[in-house]
Amino acid sequence: MFVIRGTQKLLKEWETEPLQVDIYPPLNSWHASLFLLNRRKNIVFMHDISRLSITLFGIKKSQYNNLPVLFVQALKELMISEGFDEQIVKAYTQEGEQMLATTTNSHSVMGTLDEIIFIMKELDMEHGCELEKNQWNNRIVFKTVEYKYPVDVFKEMLEKHYKLESI
Repeated sequence: MFVIRGTQKLLKEWETEPLQVDIYPPLNSWHASLFLLNRRKNIVFMHDISRLSITLFGIKKSQYNNLPVLFVQALKELMISEGFDEQIVKAYTQEGEQMLATTTNSHSVMGTLDEIIFIMKELDMEHGCELEKNQWNNRIVFKTVEYKYPVDVFKEMLEKHYKLESI
């Protein structure tokens, strides 16, 4: 199960009551924020540890009921395109089929999330497919992940986690 730590604006739009979740495995913890780009609502999700980001572009009100499914589909698509092991993709995305919504709890993650939003707005990322935009966003180096690409940090974490689990 994933924990989505949403901003107040996102939780209000999503029409979900945040639950109290204090301690949760960091591997399944994500922050999320709603932002406008070219008068369209978009949601960016960011993994707490690796800073991997997934952006859902042009979200409509009717799609909020399927937000977990849309997020997992976009995550799965990105992981496959980046060459993740199929078993790891399947195992991790199965965990995300259920989600708990709660409030944000990390200024560091929110700062990095705001940085991604700023970059997308400045570059006016309207053209190109969603997968290309998400790939591009995960090729930005951040100090919080020791100046590595978020996608590489995420891949390392999952490989380590699922290799240890199978032993």
